[in-house]
Amino acid sequence: MSKFGILVTFIAIALVSCTNQGKKQDGTLRDSTTINKNMIDPQSSDISLDWIGVYKGTMPCADCEGIETTIELRNDQTFVAHYKYLGEGDANEFIDEGTFTWAVTGSIITLESESETSQYKVEKNRLILLTQEGELNTGELADYYVLKKII
Repeated sequence: MSKFGILVTFIAIALVSCTNQGKKQDGTLRDSTTINKNMIDPQSSDISLDWIGVYKGTMPCADCEGIETTIELRNDQTFVAHYKYLGEGDANEFIDEGTFTWAVTGSIITLESESETSQYKVEKNRLILLTQEGELNTGELADYYVLKKII
């Protein structure tokens, strides 16, 4: 074989090696469109947002003027919630404490206490109360299920 033939063969092998290198992972070839479902999304709320703080808003109420709600999320995965039923006097104020956990997606938290369990979607500077089925509230009152970060 001539020197030119050896050079062409060497260049061809080098090019093939370079193009396959980007698709190798753990010693096996993978399709570049394959998505590993077990990877943590670096854009999830629990990682990318400053979620620690106090959130406040007035939630809808069936038999009062609204429920003034304040929730403090703490770094140790605990919370304190204060609920005041407006138009019902001072006797209708409640404090609830407990722990919360992050869903696998990293954008939903579940608050658990002795008296109740609720879910919130965590977004930048706000919490959105989800339905019992874990869905966003829709309709005319949807904006009232949002607590805004105040601290």
